[in-house]
Amino acid sequence: MSIELLLSEVSHISKKYELINKNTGGYFNIFDIANIAKDEVCVCRFIYELINPKGSHYQGYTYLKLFAEHVLNMNFSDYDYKKAIVHREYVISNGRRIDLVIEIGDKLIPIEVKIYAKDQYRQCFDYYSFYAKNSNVFYLTLDGRCPSKESAEGLTKTKDGGYKEVTQISFENEILTWLNKCISHYETIRIAPIREVILQFMGVIRSMTNLLVEEKEVEIVSKISSSKENMKSAIDIEKSLKTCKINMIKRVLESIEKRLNNRFKEEDKLDAYSYKSTNYKLVNTYYDNKGSTYPGLSYFVKSLHKEDVDLLLRFEIDTHLFIGFCTPKKGEPAGKQLDKDEIKNLLFDCNESDVGWWIYREYLPYGNKYSGPNFKDFNESYFDLFDENKFNHFIDSCEACILKTLEKLK
Repeated sequence: MSIELLLSEVSHISKKYELINKNTGGYFNIFDIANIAKDEVCVCRFIYELINPKGSHYQGYTYLKLFAEHVLNMNFSDYDYKKAIVHREYVISNGRRIDLVIEIGDKLIPIEVKIYAKDQYRQCFDYYSFYAKNSNVFYLTLDGRCPSKESAEGLTKTKDGGYKEVTQISFENEILTWLNKCISHYETIRIAPIREVILQFMGVIRSMTNLLVEEKEVEIVSKISSSKENMKSAIDIEKSLKTCKINMIKRVLESIEKRLNNRFKEEDKLDAYSYKSTNYKLVNTYYDNKGSTYPGLSYFVKSLHKEDVDLLLRFEIDTHLFIGFCTPKKGEPAGKQLDKDEIKNLLFDCNESDVGWWIYREYLPYGNKYSGPNFKDFNESYFDLFDENKFNHFIDSCEACILKTLEKLK
């Protein structure tokens, strides 16, 4: 089968499942609607509620037992489960809060959840050294990565790159397996509200980890595996896919830069942290890790004549595209965080930002993070970029938003 025909077949499968979701309410997800799907605090609250024997599900320690078996890989007696206590945001002496802590049997089990937040210095070290009892620290991430060197400093490094005192677990494996066990439990099967909410949470995890719905994946795999030619075509597609995604980032950034050429002089464009620097390095390596390389472009606005601080207009891509003003100090992104009065002297009607060198920023093109294209998770707005008319409308809207942002300058 040719590449074009294979793509057509896979597209047909995708459209079939889109129609199924539309007709069965598959897109009606309370976690997405309330914008809490990627909120680490809310995600922890949901997990806590399920594993808490005194949770509002009134199923006792059912889900805690399944969690211990399929996530922690531990087994306890019924007596231990009945006496177990689950804590959320467990406050420790240095002011830190452990996301989840389970007291059960002779163990005190700390669980640190990291979806998008960065590690803190010696975070895992402190949790293990002072609060774990007969247990490792369980480090829960989307894909099961190990904690950073800074977080684990002082712990025992292992040959595989992890740490002896830390057990890495993931949403895409252990948590999904646990949730599958929860909805398969005979008590959950008969309680529709609990079952449906867990199913919606599983949908959120699949979205965050870029996993397909099982039935859809099986059908696509079956189509690809059905012939030698299909497999060759699929591998050719895989080899080209990263380039397609990289080219779209370049096209978006170049199109916005072209629109701003009439507003800024060429000498106002800064080489530092430009998406074009070192032969497009920030763009070309964007998909090589879970985080962002922050490809973008900065324009010099003016010098603040204070501690070598400049005011820049910058647009860049994290997971989404955004625009804003930042204040680097001597060209370094650590920058100078201005106070409220200093910001009011620079900008009209603007809530200050507390993110590093940014004094103001908003997502393009409509100011809402979730309405724009997601260059990591590939939402519908991202796929719209491959439609020429929708792409041009997106760039028009970005330009309008950027011009409004420039009007904030005093």
